[in-house]
Amino acid sequence: MQSSMNREDESISLSKLKDAARRLLPLSSTARAVILAEKEVLPAAEARAKFEVFDRLLQSELGP
Repeated sequence: MQSSMNREDESISLSKLKDAARRLLPLSSTARAVILAEKEVLPAAEARAKFEVFDRLLQSELGP
């Protein structure tokens, strides 16, 4: 039971993703703007949900 409580309390840093967005995506990129607008650290469940959105945005801009 302790491990599930720890899992709920986990957080994920978006700093590497934000750095990649700054380096690799053009200023006009919607995905870049959305990624950079996020907080530096998110609860794990929230981050996982947002990664799906980021993935879809990136696929629409960059292709499969």
